[in-house]
Amino acid sequence: MRINSLVNPASLQNDLVVLSPDESHHLARVLRVEAGQELTLFDGQGTRAGAVVEEVSKKAVSVRITDRETIPPPAVGITLIQAVCKPDRFEMILQKATELGVQTIQPVITQNCSLPAGKVDKMINRGEAIIRNAAQQCGTAWLPQLLPLQSLSKLALEFSITLVGSLQSNARPFREVFNTLNKSKIKTAAILIGPEGDFTEKEVNSATEAGAIPVTFGKQILRTETAALFGLSVLTYELNLN
Repeated sequence: MRINSLVNPASLQNDLVVLSPDESHHLARVLRVEAGQELTLFDGQGTRAGAVVEEVSKKAVSVRITDRETIPPPAVGITLIQAVCKPDRFEMILQKATELGVQTIQPVITQNCSLPAGKVDKMINRGEAIIRNAAQQCGTAWLPQLLPLQSLSKLALEFSITLVGSLQSNARPFREVFNTLNKSKIKTAAILIGPEGDFTEKEVNSATEAGAIPVTFGKQILRTETAALFGLSVLTYELNLN
């Protein structure tokens, strides 16, 4: 099994890298790596390196870099604008968004968000760790940026294309929307996903007035985490990012 380890960018400038205490503990005590084992190091900013474990001690794991490569960022930067939801669902969304190559994740408060403020703050604070763990699992070269929590009403929708999941009658299928676009001109794309109680009609109308296109996920009413994965998968496919 190939093991991926996230390191700070400065570390990849050296031939010999001593991994952080947390990462060393994980490799030595959980994965039980040994000298001579191959790893992949990445910095979350486009640099990936092959490495071999040099030494495993009680305090640290040191590795020697054998090769480096620079991975260009995706041609289109995708932003997920996600209404906060129950912690287990929010964590799944962060994990899968990372695996799907999202560039930015913007959590937002909407009218139908029902979580206490303290629970929301705790959930957002855990977000970075969830993203890092997901990145190590899938080996992505680029780590998504988790932005500070905002109110949906204060968010500017400054993207080449913005989609908003909607249950209103004017929502259009994804395929119909993309068939009308010149996809070669799209440099940034965003999708807004509502909470368990969905966006209010006023919120959808405000997003539409700001330039967002209402889209439907089909006949079934999807859970918020399913809608996020559905929408991100369609964007990745339509914009040839997979």
